[in-house]
Amino acid sequence: MIFCPKCGSGSESARFCRLCGTNLALVSDALSDAEPPGRVVATRGGGTTLGLFQTPTVSNSDRDLDGHSACSIFGGVTIDLTAGLLREGETSISVFAIFGGTEVFVPDDVAIRVTGVTIFGGVKVRGQQLGNGMFSPNDYSTPGYALSPRRLHIDATAIFGEVKFKR
Repeated sequence: MIFCPKCGSGSESARFCRLCGTNLALVSDALSDAEPPGRVVATRGGGTTLGLFQTPTVSNSDRDLDGHSACSIFGGVTIDLTAGLLREGETSISVFAIFGGTEVFVPDDVAIRVTGVTIFGGVKVRGQQLGNGMFSPNDYSTPGYALSPRRLHIDATAIFGEVKFKR
């Protein structure tokens, strides 16, 4: 079954949505070309990784992820920042976990700052629970964040989802 990205209506085999007329063949083609779960997704600085009913991995092994966005909806996203050397200065990434989960692997020598909001979800930084419950603003920095040569700023929004920072 294919669901229309515009109105959400489901269709078994139609080329166009019966409610709004959106071309569903494009959706079907995109899903058939999707990366298999667990494969490293290649994007260049910035970009977006979407974990929609799957769990793609994005890595800094061959590019700078500054400005990247990751969105997990009924799926997950793995962000591996241990695969390459994080550049000096601040790297900013936006993470959205909506009925899904995102795991961020960060080297020990990188300082972490987390901002954003948690609504019926959770954010954990190396085992420490930041936001959990009905509504929690996230505002956390590792000690010495401003003075660290390599810094990671994650703007994390978790709505019925979870964002975890690991080593």
